[in-house]
Amino acid sequence: MNKNSVSISRRRLLQASGVALGASLLPSAPAFAEMPQVALPVPPLLETRRGQPLYLSMQRTHWEFIAGNRVSTWGFNGTYLGPTVRVRSGDDVKMVYSNRLNEPVAVTVSGLQVPGVLMGNAARLMSPGVDWSPIVPIRQPAATCWYHAITPNKTAAHIYNGLAGMWIIEDDISRNLNIPNQYGINDFPLVLQDKHFDSFGQPEYAQTDKSGFLGDTLLSNGVPGPYIEVGRGWVRLRLLNASSSRCYTLAISDGRPFQVIASDVGLLTAPIAVTQLHLAPGERREVLIDMSKGEAVSINAGLSAGVVDRLRGFFEPSSILNSSLVLTIRPTGLIALSTDKLPTSLKPVDVLDGSIVRSREFILGGDVPGINGPIWDPLRVDTQASQGTWERWIITTSKPQPFHLQGASFFVSAVNGAKPAPEDSGWKDTVWVEDKVELLVKFGHASSPHFPFMYYSHNLDMADRGNIGQLLVTERN
Repeated sequence: MNKNSVSISRRRLLQASGVALGASLLPSAPAFAEMPQVALPVPPLLETRRGQPLYLSMQRTHWEFIAGNRVSTWGFNGTYLGPTVRVRSGDDVKMVYSNRLNEPVAVTVSGLQVPGVLMGNAARLMSPGVDWSPIVPIRQPAATCWYHAITPNKTAAHIYNGLAGMWIIEDDISRNLNIPNQYGINDFPLVLQDKHFDSFGQPEYAQTDKSGFLGDTLLSNGVPGPYIEVGRGWVRLRLLNASSSRCYTLAISDGRPFQVIASDVGLLTAPIAVTQLHLAPGERREVLIDMSKGEAVSINAGLSAGVVDRLRGFFEPSSILNSSLVLTIRPTGLIALSTDKLPTSLKPVDVLDGSIVRSREFILGGDVPGINGPIWDPLRVDTQASQGTWERWIITTSKPQPFHLQGASFFVSAVNGAKPAPEDSGWKDTVWVEDKVELLVKFGHASSPHFPFMYYSHNLDMADRGNIGQLLVTERN
């Protein structure tokens, strides 16, 4: 065979052989069982101290996605992904975003309720070597948000490369609840992504069809199938789907429920027990899991690939996950740390504090991109609303995808003509659209023609193709 002929690297062939051998010897073992399980990497915590700025530097770095194999990637502050930013409602946060990459990048914080001038987006595109230093007023209830690249036509690739991290807002209600709140001890961020690796273990990004990128390796905080060790009691997970287009349906191995306590933009009124939890790209959910009985459990995201599919994946890109393992939770200690029951109430009941002033319909493009026809134009305002008002938005699509709205939040009032799932009863900014959803949207902040809000498909490949609209919210008189 000459050098120009198509071949498989020796390392890839040995990996394939290892999968086949491992699968034949241990047919019930999950994929990746031959790899040692690693501890969940917990991003460092970045908090304001005496008014000092919070620095987030976008730069090239290195990371071990697979233990023992260090490769080049992107991230914030020297690691893959970025630190967890934690702020309090009422703070005025000084931020310094620095672009130390060799190409322009725009950033935003999804879930942050601020005026358009502070939202980031393409209007704040940072060239290489440029900083952006906003002062961000935090005036909203507790929520698990996330910051990420939103670079025009490159959002999917830039987030895939590592430009993402969690942004947590606390308030007096969340701080006084009797629920886990010790970061990295019983309160963990969990960022889910799917990737495909080349024969050298380097992540590579290539769409297989118009529906968007689907990788074959599931990562939690940048590693496959990690574990955490926790005290016997309740553990809190802040879940974020930072994948480009893959949805996850999560379940616990022994069937015990997740207690869902928060959605995208804040706490629910009360915990909701579910045995399966849907997580679309861009969605966040906070859950509590009872580990007081002392038995280890795993969280999984559906079925894993079979032996044939895994072998095929060594020869060509696959969209089937080699392993669906998200996280193993191992309780330690002989007695439970806490026997406290869950609070029956998390916050006051949400109310619709106004009337619906108008209804709008939006059609999300499928194979042909665009929203209500046209593809995104950064110089065009597509929708105009008034600050402080409520509207009914009806979102439809022929190709299922998530929908995200900046600078506002909403209640899901109907899904395909039926009531939404109980865990979707709180404030949200991202929703899965299978066919048709109805939203009750409140516009809390103003934007401008130069700094508009954006609404878009959170299938990031479809957004990069043009499934984006721009929203002007005029300031109340």
